[in-house]
Amino acid sequence: MKKNLSLFTLLALILGIIFGLFFSAYTDQIAFIGSWYISFLKYMIVPVVFTSISVSVFDSHKLKNRLIIKTIALFALMFVATFLLSSLVIVLVNPARGFVLENVEWNGTTTTFNAVDMFVNLIPRDLHKFLTGSYLFSVIIFSFLVGYLCSRFEKGKQIIDVIRKIKEFLFKVLEYFMYLTPFAVFSLISVTVAKYGAVLLGVGVRYILTAYLCSFITLIFVMILPVLLITKMSPLTFLKKVNKIWLMTITTCSSSATLPYTIKTCNEEFGIPSEITDVVVPLGCTIHMCGGAVSFSLLGLFCSTLFGVEVTLGRYLLMMVSAVLINMSAPGIPNGGVVIGATYLQLLGIPLDFIGFYSGIYKLLDMVYTSLNVTGDITANVIINYLSGNAKKE
Repeated sequence: MKKNLSLFTLLALILGIIFGLFFSAYTDQIAFIGSWYISFLKYMIVPVVFTSISVSVFDSHKLKNRLIIKTIALFALMFVATFLLSSLVIVLVNPARGFVLENVEWNGTTTTFNAVDMFVNLIPRDLHKFLTGSYLFSVIIFSFLVGYLCSRFEKGKQIIDVIRKIKEFLFKVLEYFMYLTPFAVFSLISVTVAKYGAVLLGVGVRYILTAYLCSFITLIFVMILPVLLITKMSPLTFLKKVNKIWLMTITTCSSSATLPYTIKTCNEEFGIPSEITDVVVPLGCTIHMCGGAVSFSLLGLFCSTLFGVEVTLGRYLLMMVSAVLINMSAPGIPNGGVVIGATYLQLLGIPLDFIGFYSGIYKLLDMVYTSLNVTGDITANVIINYLSGNAKKE
């Protein structure tokens, strides 16, 4: 059964698309399956991250400072490369060309951003959001502190031993929970197709295709090519190992919900030790670099063209810096990516009229953005593991 799980999940994805297209009236009756599945995963995020990081830091805390610096530097480099590459593609394709915006207004809310938000969001203000991973960055910092402090006194080993047992239990629960994945995939994708499928026939096609094109190019030049040049791992080997996680990212549209499986993939498929994975992957899950870079570069440049806003060098740099801040501050924002997009446009002084339409196609965009984020986390993990001298020849 375990060997055929990926096949069953793929079959569920195909059947879910068919069901959503031809039996859309019945999708509401099975929507609870996907909702329950994601809710369970979200409640697993905090304990999995806490136990994984604290145990890993305790086991080799001297390595962590250097590892964190290397990880953040690599993610920042990947973000800049993705943002620049996506911008070039967007300028060449010019998806806003000939676009006529009808009277669609954005009635939602926006929020304000500044550098202080990144530090304010470290302090959880809502227990439920904290437990479901909304304050994931604060969870990571707390986990590091627990692991480090336990390594500094004699009784700390006893505490870590208990945490280690809990970690083993959690991963055993996840192992059995994986068997429900095909049912959840069927539910999630059928609901998505039933609700947003018609949008694909409208003006959103150009925007969506541009997002997918930028993501594909990013996958090649920011992920596959660096892995090949640095680690000598063949593209086919890399894709064969990483594509197993894409069904989860496409259907859940959540890096956080996929986090346990991302860690599992890095450990089992790529053979990366926990002391590397348990630091790099959760940190990448928090920062959300590559998918965010495509998302914000496309939204900013598209709307700039749409509303006749000139993109000077200064404004372009502002777009990039704002995208970084929003990526890192996102755990403190309610209502998801649509509100984040509206806030981003507000920061740039661009009208929000497009956001009403954007909200209708965002689910389809989020599928590829999440997949790109998670693939970027795995890419960084593979590269850092190789540079740390732990890689095995493929």
